Amino acid sequence: MNLNHYFDAVGFSAYSENSRLKWNQTLGATIEKHTLALNEKNWKTVEVAIIGLPCGTHENECVPSQSADRVREELYHLAAPGKINIIDLGNLKQAQSQKGNFLALRDVVDYLSEAKITALVIGGSEDFSFGICQAFRNNKFFSFCTVDACLDIKKSIETYQPDNYLSRIFSAQPDVFQFSLVGYQRHYIPDESFSKLKGLGLHLSLGQLREDLVLAEPLFRNSDFASVDFGTLKYSESQGKKRLPNGLGGEEICQLSRFAGMSKRLKVFGLFEISDGPGTSGINVSLAAQTAWYFLEGFTLRNHLDPEKKDGFTINEVEVWQVETPLVFYLNNETGQWWMQLQAADKSVHYLACSEQDFIDASHNEIPEIWLKYVQKIDEILK
Repeated sequence: MNLNHYFDAVGFSAYSENSRLKWNQTLGATIEKHTLALNEKNWKTVEVAIIGLPCGTHENECVPSQSADRVREELYHLAAPGKINIIDLGNLKQAQSQKGNFLALRDVVDYLSEAKITALVIGGSEDFSFGICQAFRNNKFFSFCTVDACLDIKKSIETYQPDNYLSRIFSAQPDVFQFSLVGYQRHYIPDESFSKLKGLGLHLSLGQLREDLVLAEPLFRNSDFASVDFGTLKYSESQGKKRLPNGLGGEEICQLSRFAGMSKRLKVFGLFEISDGPGTSGINVSLAAQTAWYFLEGFTLRNHLDPEKKDGFTINEVEVWQVETPLVFYLNNETGQWWMQLQAADKSVHYLACSEQDFIDASHNEIPEIWLKYVQKIDEILK
């Protein structure tokens, strides 16, 4: 597969001026070096590939957007976050229809995933998530999460729109293993709306995140794809498109992004709905660039210890009176991250991320709710 056919290349010379740092000290210089040196021999050394989306969606039509290039302008002038082999594939070439754009993105993500390259998608509207999810259509355990104040579900999915893209995803992929909505605002979503979602649902409200942001970390660790809707961040801090008075702030979205980068399972991270039109101050673009930076920093901190191999983990077996066999928890001695071991009805063993609180609940002779949900869902899909 020749990815050059899918992209318009980046003109790095447009970004090498007006930087606070010398160009050779910037992330942009690192990306330029790796991108220009790319060939068939060193392709396998690439770790992250940036994909720019030069348009969004309105009433089935592709609306041009400069957000990807504007984010590059900010991102490239930041310092390199650590040792990382990252390239920029450029902006996705526009197809004749928005459906064609989604299918092109699907093919690219599928190819990168097979090559074990993480994709950082910047720009465009949230409905491009449909194309990304389609790349995982044959994965029985496909899980994804989105940071969003709202739930983009509608009964009618006749047109491609950012506010109905989840309906389209669940219609095309009804067997999604897990979907999580992170940072949602309860006054925008009726409780019954969650019962209509597909897959195992583990959702965190804005209030829950404000109490403990770390609650989101296991959700990213269990996800193949994560995205951020920049339109729903707190307007006073980000000037998001939806002008919401409440929402996640700049420091919080950067920390969540760092969690996402640290997840070795995560294959795609998308930054959508970035405000770049006339009358905007550029703060949303700057925040998107910093969010991307913290994702990349998190990537450099990925821990590759595997609980299945047991090395580097403390194993805790907990007797719970309602369960025949002990619940098994794994503590990563380097990161402090927790995992739980689950055995399905067919005797297959699976390892999923969890929190320390899940271990504490089991130690108090309570079956963690997440354990029950996972066991039931795994048995359901393996029948």
